[in-house]
Amino acid sequence: MFKDTKLEEFTFLKMLIIIKKANLFKENSVKNYIYQSVGRGSRFKVQGSRFKVQGSRFKVHGSRFKVQGSRFKVQGSRFKVQVWSENTIVMITDVRERCSYNRFKVLIIIMIISFSSSLLKAQVIEIDTVFIIAKPRISKLTEQPLTEPLSILPATSVVSRNEIRLQGANTVIDALNHVPGGLTETRGRQVKQFFSVRGQKYPYPDYAINGVWQKEFEELPYFFSASDIEEIEIIRSSAALLTGLSGLSGLINIKTREYQSSETVLEAEYGTFNTAHLHLSTGNTIGRLSYAAGGGYDRTEGPKGMHANESMANLYARMTWQPVSSIILKANIFGLDGTREMAIALEPAEPRYRNMRQSFDPYRALLSNVRIEYRPGNNLTSELQLFYSRRNPTFIDEVRETESNEKDYEYGVNFLQAVALSSSNVLRFGGLYNRWVAPNGKRFYIGKRCDTETFSAVIADEQQLGRFTFDTGIRFTGTYLNEYAAYNIEGDGGLFRDVTPVTDEWEAPVIQATLGASFDYSRNLSFHVNSAAGQVKPRVGTLSTSMTEPENETRLKIDIGSIYKTELGKYSLTAFGVFQKNAIVLSGTTATSIETGEVRVLYLNRNQSQTGIEFEALPPPVMNTLRPFFNFTLIRSRMENDNQMVANREHPALITSGGLYFRQKAFDINILCKYVAPFENDRFVPAYHGPQPLGDFFVADINGGYTTKGKVPVRLYFRVRNLSDLRYSTVNGYPDFGRMLYAGVQVKLMKEAD
Repeated sequence: MFKDTKLEEFTFLKMLIIIKKANLFKENSVKNYIYQSVGRGSRFKVQGSRFKVQGSRFKVHGSRFKVQGSRFKVQGSRFKVQVWSENTIVMITDVRERCSYNRFKVLIIIMIISFSSSLLKAQVIEIDTVFIIAKPRISKLTEQPLTEPLSILPATSVVSRNEIRLQGANTVIDALNHVPGGLTETRGRQVKQFFSVRGQKYPYPDYAINGVWQKEFEELPYFFSASDIEEIEIIRSSAALLTGLSGLSGLINIKTREYQSSETVLEAEYGTFNTAHLHLSTGNTIGRLSYAAGGGYDRTEGPKGMHANESMANLYARMTWQPVSSIILKANIFGLDGTREMAIALEPAEPRYRNMRQSFDPYRALLSNVRIEYRPGNNLTSELQLFYSRRNPTFIDEVRETESNEKDYEYGVNFLQAVALSSSNVLRFGGLYNRWVAPNGKRFYIGKRCDTETFSAVIADEQQLGRFTFDTGIRFTGTYLNEYAAYNIEGDGGLFRDVTPVTDEWEAPVIQATLGASFDYSRNLSFHVNSAAGQVKPRVGTLSTSMTEPENETRLKIDIGSIYKTELGKYSLTAFGVFQKNAIVLSGTTATSIETGEVRVLYLNRNQSQTGIEFEALPPPVMNTLRPFFNFTLIRSRMENDNQMVANREHPALITSGGLYFRQKAFDINILCKYVAPFENDRFVPAYHGPQPLGDFFVADINGGYTTKGKVPVRLYFRVRNLSDLRYSTVNGYPDFGRMLYAGVQVKLMKEAD
């Protein structure tokens, strides 16, 4: 059973422990057996032991041994505790439901093994009463200050590493494709793909990497390798108050891989349009230090004649170090270097877009951040984030035979403090500073320096009262313009060369506030309500039809939802409303800069609203082989036109996704489908043509493979994207490239933890 005192396989004994609803725990006496291996001549007995899960520690009291310094891991709706001491291994694993407050139902497996270097023999030991104590919500908030409010849980989606693999996703954008209410707009411009939820655009959702906010990230998700991701958390609604500065549009938090044991994975893939994907990742935990690293190369020629050649290399590294029990240091770095041609537009795009031949050569980016967590006690946590990013693309206009450098960089600091004021209340507060500089300008305001400083402060409180939990928060944001020349223009786009920069001036402050509540009706059913109000600033460089910066948008949002979780799966239903005053939207008109030749898309302010219903079903596996999923979002979108509210056809009325994951022994096959109802847009088309129809498409993808057994598992797999070869469009003039086929191999080298 054991080899060189390393854990191989063991028979787990299952105990079902139900702690009924009450403020005080009710103790259930569970008489059970634990299989145990001991050294020759030694005796081992556990009687009256108390098991306590709290923070990242696991202790055993009232017995002949004590274990500290455990490893605590959360994966989806399961958590795992593994404890390794000199002569004892204690494991708790396979919790089927996430613990919530003082009431939970768990199916738990406990194994205690004691061994020495001498010969081992099996023994059965009877134990007495076992108490299992759930970690309170308040403890979680003090340990993880960036945790968003419980009231927004029905509008939060998590795409795990396993789901990323089952979906055949290679990039962040690929992994977001089946999020409820999610829509990806693909085009041939500098930002190749925009992702939004519930029709929330201008601005689009914010991005964060391991909880560290990114100011300018929209250009990079298409290139960020999914192989280096542990999970992606998507907050589809209004409560993203603690991470990011525009949570009113939603938040996408990318959590990168962390390794508990030694693992190295090599991936190689080849497919349509001479597309190639190579990636190598590795990681391990050694004592108090864990690391992860990955590097990849992707290239494609794109369809012939579409000017869509891409070649990109990426590099990622992460380190976590705990020098003492109260301090945790985490560092991340992500680099990108390559070239990219912008795909040409087709009809119905207007001629100027169809005649463009533009590219980036080289296209370079560097993102880095450091997080320092200080936990002097159970009721206090301080977190400090330091970040620096640099993007240095060279933009080439092949028709005009011109090129320009669009370098920009940003750096800053974010601080967050969590304090448990009592056993049922936690207060969190902090501040953020960001400095962003584009020395030569970028995009359509190239040649005009930009230098801004953003200051933000946030305070949030969460209070638990029996079955109820209440939360509230407020964030203040202000931006100081050291030098800025991307707006405040009179006339047409040609006046860019004559614009006078704004210097040493404060922009109007932006305030966002949230209020929410949750109610645990039973151990399986909970209800949640969350509301948020605040302002949304126009994105840097945005111009209105009057060639001035649009007014700030005032946005009010509300979510009312419920979650039902049992052994029969997880199901959530949410009703939402988004009400926008002076919403920042596309005007359908453009202006051209005489100096650079760049085409400016102009915006306007109008009142509009989106209301709807979201449903998500995650049933359990059927016979441990077939696992389905399904979700849909119904949206009723309205806008102001001639002082009247009319239907807004820019947003689809229905977005739905579903699929089946099938696994039988070493074989797996996965089918994923998505339907988007009709919608329209007038972007990139001549004004006299008016809005053009988009959407109303059904797309299916399929992938599968075979995984060999043995010490070095090898997976041979295939992927088919857009199975029906449908040429649908999400943006005018940029249709999908159609059916694409890929084949690949994945080799995994693993070593069990010592």
